[in-house]
Amino acid sequence: MIGREDFRAAMAKLAASVHVITTDGPAGRHGMTATAVCSLSDDPASLLLCINRKARMHDVLVANRRFCVNVLAAGQEHVSAVFARSGLSIAERFAGAGPVVELDHGVPALGEAQIAVLTAVDQVIAAGGHSIFIGHVEQLVPGMGQGALTYYDRAYFPLKVA
Repeated sequence: MIGREDFRAAMAKLAASVHVITTDGPAGRHGMTATAVCSLSDDPASLLLCINRKARMHDVLVANRRFCVNVLAAGQEHVSAVFARSGLSIAERFAGAGPVVELDHGVPALGEAQIAVLTAVDQVIAAGGHSIFIGHVEQLVPGMGQGALTYYDRAYFPLKVA
């Protein structure tokens, strides 16, 4: 059996795009940083998101049934850090993110991200200590951000547009 720390060290070698997941609805507004996001299909347009079941965001997403994947742009390390920091209120997190745009159904999006992908939850599947949220894309909104923010070996690396 592979130990938790060995697995975490190995996964740190997997470069990933950095996202902030935002939501609003019956359970209220929330946001968190995530890298466990990927496209699932283009017909219908859908993606998946993995969230630890102990994270506050988990139960909020189960109740709200919609979320926005904000794909962070190069230079948005501070936004990722704000949404990853425990101890900050939701208002403080959003205040540190730059302009916020309201999408359909009142879901907030970060205006300086590369793109905002509004998704409606279709399925929630338990897997290990996490849940996989599978949803269909309802809205795409380009942001002002350019380039990409990636995370590799526990550090940020901006990918600039030439």
